[in-house]
Amino acid sequence: MYPTLPEAQKLLEDMKPVLRNLNIAKNKAPEVSLQHYQNVAACAQKIAATCGLNEEKAYILGLFHDYGEITESTVPHTFHGTAGYDEMMRMGYDEVAKVCLTHSFWEDIYDPAYFSYEAKEIRRAAELISTMKIDDYDRLIQACDMMSQGKKIVTFEQRIDGLIGKYNIPQQYRARKLEAAHRLKKFFDDKCGQDIYVLLEIV
Repeated sequence: MYPTLPEAQKLLEDMKPVLRNLNIAKNKAPEVSLQHYQNVAACAQKIAATCGLNEEKAYILGLFHDYGEITESTVPHTFHGTAGYDEMMRMGYDEVAKVCLTHSFWEDIYDPAYFSYEAKEIRRAAELISTMKIDDYDRLIQACDMMSQGKKIVTFEQRIDGLIGKYNIPQQYRARKLEAAHRLKKFFDDKCGQDIYVLLEIV
């Protein structure tokens, strides 16, 4: 289950001032988090429309994939994936809860060394995901999240390099992440019958 569009719009309106204040506190542009959510949602909707997935569902899942960011920013030792999962499950939105978890983990990469989060939270996420069936919506939000960097839509390579620099991730993970990214891109290129970079006007 996921929110209806009116429910999603109300939830987003409630989030806006909180996100704005969190970004200001972190010396970020006030709208950067909101722009990321909206970019992921818009990309997901556009790809969904081209490859036969439900556009509204894709949009809403994209909009709230990082819902746990508020908790992560205000509660020590939390991970936005598991926090978002818990919060969405409490609201009864199990399909959103699922993408809150799955969007961070491609190709079963769960090594805590790759993440700047508590190892126990990464292990918990891996355990939860092991009970789930990964579907095209999970893959779609993974792809769209990894093409949204700040206020821009970028290539997988640009986003991965940005994350490696931002979180000081060991360079040996770059090749593994890129290989997974290329498989993910090919999956949606084939499903859409065209290059998704062209579809999204990235290149």
